[in-house]
Amino acid sequence: MPSIPERSLPVGTVTFLFTDIEGSTRLLSALGDRYPALLATHNMLLRDSIARHAGIDVSTEGDAFFAVFGSALDAVTAAAEAQRILD
Repeated sequence: MPSIPERSLPVGTVTFLFTDIEGSTRLLSALGDRYPALLATHNMLLRDSIARHAGIDVSTEGDAFFAVFGSALDAVTAAAEAQRILD
């Protein structure tokens, strides 16, 4: 994964957002070959929500995201929006 230029990261007091798909191992077993497409859609929707609320996608591993925001309100808004979209 390419490193993120320091100038794009927020400074001062920041808020971290960590996400993970609950039960992803069970979901992978249940969906089989359909899981990669589902994960790709999940990742796209989450990245869009993070970006829309001024967050930076720092790292992704499997189905987990680590994002940073310059505002706690932006982080909470992005998380709530993503959860609503993904439900």
